[in-house]
Amino acid sequence: MTPPSRPPQTTPRLLLSAALGCCLLFQWNSSLAAGDAAKGKTLAETQCAACHGADGNSDVSLFPKLAGQQAIYVLRELQDYKAGRRQHDAMSPLAATLAEADMEHLAAYYAAQESKPTQVNDAKLLPIGKALYLEGNSKSGVPSCDGCHEEGGEGSKRFPRVAGQHADYTLDQIKQYATGKRSNGVKVMRTIAERLTDAEARALAEYMASLK
Repeated sequence: MTPPSRPPQTTPRLLLSAALGCCLLFQWNSSLAAGDAAKGKTLAETQCAACHGADGNSDVSLFPKLAGQQAIYVLRELQDYKAGRRQHDAMSPLAATLAEADMEHLAAYYAAQESKPTQVNDAKLLPIGKALYLEGNSKSGVPSCDGCHEEGGEGSKRFPRVAGQHADYTLDQIKQYATGKRSNGVKVMRTIAERLTDAEARALAEYMASLK
């Protein structure tokens, strides 16, 4: 499989479309209160460590790494789990027990942790994943990922960090978006996920895992 090519004149339209779609279809909570990372550490160690690791660097590839994640994203996902906008057998009942302040504390704690390097499963896919991440695929209408998640995958106050995320988890989330199982978040993600081939999704997931 060769990396997808892109006509230069189509890229700005793809990026603009993705950016406008993200901004119009998804509203972030911009008034995130300052959580207490110390209180978040206690909560993380007692309620979250079994799956996500004590410092947010999960050892299980299907459990997301939360270390270094954007605080506003962690808070928003916890709120969605509690409100039923996102469903998970373990996370939904756990989030239901958390007060708003607890969620803010957890968000602050995980954002302050350092993400450790993640294992890449198939290094041969990295060039393909990099081309897709930075350039998209104009033939299928898939925009680049860096328009929202930044070139290094660090995310921003509006979009989540994807750098260093487990490839298996990322691939699972792409599939959930494509099938509509995951319906919260940026609606344009479902359109993108639907247009990615299985091979492209795997390559993207591996490339994101390789980012620091």
